[in-house]
Amino acid sequence: MRPRLPWRHRAGLPALALVSGCLLAGDLQAQTQRCTGEVESHLAELPLAPGDIKSVRIIERVNLEDENGPDILGVDTWVRLNSCSGWLVIDMMRSCFVRQTYTRGDCRVEGLPNY
Repeated sequence: MRPRLPWRHRAGLPALALVSGCLLAGDLQAQTQRCTGEVESHLAELPLAPGDIKSVRIIERVNLEDENGPDILGVDTWVRLNSCSGWLVIDMMRSCFVRQTYTRGDCRVEGLPNY
């Protein structure tokens, strides 16, 4: 049996866990509405079956290391399809120009590489 922590230490544990979780989530990436028009038009150009798009998540790649560089390094769109358990990924520059599109996992889209 583990020894119990004194009350003053136990009370701070949930707060510590909450703050740690928020810091980690903030450090990784930020979800955004940026580039939604470009994403919609790019998805319309792809040979996807009607109704195959399950969810779309647009995430900014933010600059946390170089204070002299741009705040946003690029934008990634992760698309979950109903027809597979992987992802369709759209990699964009911060100006929303599409750099590349590819699939992950067992998703396959004609004309796109799979990694």
